[in-house]
Amino acid sequence: MNKCTKPLLTIVFTFLFVMTSLSADELDRTKRPIPKPAPVVSLPDIQKATLSNGLQVWLVEQHELPTFAFNLVVHAGSDHDPVAMPGLATMTADVLDEGTATRDALAIAEELETIGASLNVNASIDGSFLTLSSLSKHFDKALNVFSDVLLNPVFPQKEFERLKKQRITTLLQQKDRPAEVANNAFSFLLYGASHPYGNNSLGTEVSLNALTQTDLVTFYQTFYAPNNATLIAVGDLNMSDVVSKLEASLKSWKKHTVPAHNIPTPATIEKSKIFLIDKPDAAQSEIRVGYPALSRSTPDFFPVLAMNRMLGGQFSSRINMNLREKHGFTYGARSGFSFYKNVGPFVANAPVVTEKTDSSISELMYEINLMREQGMTDDELKFVKNGLIGGFALTFETPAQIAGGLQSIA
Repeated sequence: MNKCTKPLLTIVFTFLFVMTSLSADELDRTKRPIPKPAPVVSLPDIQKATLSNGLQVWLVEQHELPTFAFNLVVHAGSDHDPVAMPGLATMTADVLDEGTATRDALAIAEELETIGASLNVNASIDGSFLTLSSLSKHFDKALNVFSDVLLNPVFPQKEFERLKKQRITTLLQQKDRPAEVANNAFSFLLYGASHPYGNNSLGTEVSLNALTQTDLVTFYQTFYAPNNATLIAVGDLNMSDVVSKLEASLKSWKKHTVPAHNIPTPATIEKSKIFLIDKPDAAQSEIRVGYPALSRSTPDFFPVLAMNRMLGGQFSSRINMNLREKHGFTYGARSGFSFYKNVGPFVANAPVVTEKTDSSISELMYEINLMREQGMTDDELKFVKNGLIGGFALTFETPAQIAGGLQSIA
């Protein structure tokens, strides 16, 4: 034991000596450190191909590590839910990987675990997604499971009923969470029940109880088509190898006509309105201020992104400095734009001390109106740009992050 202790102490004291030396010689704590230049980002080349079944394949080679990430983007999310059937897209995604013709959910999980792979299926407003990550040496095995889940789901009734009960429980729990109540009510008030953005993507108790296994199968067969999807691959791969293996594993996935889908334009808000939801015994008030704003395709995307960062998109934003630091109404206030394929909402939000609800709304509106009327100062704009540019490289560190960026493009 003594033989082990002495080297350990030597290492510790040597480390402390080096750190002390660096602090004394190189650091002047009376001066703010000069930031280094933002790293230069060289965006990777995107290779593109189309399989014989119409599936678009995008590949970014990244050979730093022997790993890869897949992201299959199906261009149908909860925006494709029928008005009377909210929750259909997300439930279809949840049950998709619960069993195939040859593997049950446990077999899928065990097979992936043996190769250290991860497979997830989910849906958002704009799309449904199958993501896969693994070591590149296990590409064939991982692709085998991925293809089976994608092509041969059986939507087992038992698992469907289990997940449906879990989701209904989640919806009941949301009713006791003021933040969730505010979010759901805000979307409904902005868009209405006849617009897919106005409904909870998880569904409602009524819609979930009415859902059947047949509904899931119909949604899958209608929208999960190769000509309605894009497969993004990033990692230690090459295009010729990926295309040949995808052709073989997805040969039974046939393209078909996907029905056109149009989302209605939300109604224009003519004047400001205030809605109050009484939640007895709530510890604080949840405020949401906003309106249907912009889609992701807006040419003003980058100016809006920069503007909102100063308005409410960072800790040092105007909204947070006002409501939190100046007045102490909240622990945190934010604002943001949800850039969907179609017109998504702008929302400024804050949980505030109940007795300061009216004052908080006034201060939120003051900051929003001030930004609209006067914009940012030159110093604020410079600060915002430096923040966006400085953090840009961090969004391209891993194959999964690169795939996520390409997902937005797709």
